[in-house]
Amino acid sequence: MIFKKIFKKTPLGCLFALYVCHVFTGIAFAENQAKSADEIAKELSNPAGTLASVFTFVEYTEYKGDLPGADSQDGFTFALQPVLPFPVGDKGRRIIFRPLIPVPINQPVFDADNGEFDDADVNLGDVSFDLVFAGTEMKDKHNGFLWGVGGAGTVPTATDDDVGSDQFRAGPEVFGGIIRKWGTIGGVVNHQWDVGGSNDESHSVTAGQYFYALPLGQGVEISSGPNFSYDWKADRSGDALTLPVGIGLAKTQKFGSLPVKFQAQLQYFVAQPETFGAEWLLKFTVTPVIKNPFIF
Repeated sequence: MIFKKIFKKTPLGCLFALYVCHVFTGIAFAENQAKSADEIAKELSNPAGTLASVFTFVEYTEYKGDLPGADSQDGFTFALQPVLPFPVGDKGRRIIFRPLIPVPINQPVFDADNGEFDDADVNLGDVSFDLVFAGTEMKDKHNGFLWGVGGAGTVPTATDDDVGSDQFRAGPEVFGGIIRKWGTIGGVVNHQWDVGGSNDESHSVTAGQYFYALPLGQGVEISSGPNFSYDWKADRSGDALTLPVGIGLAKTQKFGSLPVKFQAQLQYFVAQPETFGAEWLLKFTVTPVIKNPFIF
């Protein structure tokens, strides 16, 4: 059912056109990579890695909930997430900045006045980011661990109140994981509070991502990175937790000197807000490796 509904949606073709345009405009900035596709794939699966890249993705989401008409709602989001590592010292430490720039498309918005859902127009959403001090500690070529500590935040950049919070938010973030010959697994956790903005509603949310990447060779991986959250200020206890499980397939390919990682993920939400929340998510990602502006 989810695949039928996706391919009936006309925005998907437009978004993939944006994908292709964005990916190949990055060719001029790509570094000449001497690493193999497997090595690049492994590095891109490491949030403490050394490669600068641009995660470019489309998400299609189907929803469910107690609100009238909730079970028939769906929507798209297009987003960019540059990953920019700044080297610090000679021990493999780095400062990493990751802004996430979302563009919601056809997002369902509930109108309490008429008791129905409307589709929001294409808009810029709130930009979130993390800024961490991180490193990868390798005991040998195949065994090690990754770590990071810093902060996360959200800036109220949304061009429509229906897809934004009107709040500045900030808080701490940590992540960690292990690297083995058989793959990479780990997690990222942050907590954000409201720290300003025109919206005086209290915000206290713990959120993060767990990730895994299991290499199959030739740049192919079984991998996924579902995002979870817990809203400590939810009006109903059943609206607090959002928890998906996911599986995906990724392929890293070198086009001349340009490495690009392609990935598809399918996620099912085992827990979501009872009032209204995601049930299924299908995510397509294209990640070109770009020239690191902090390395000369």
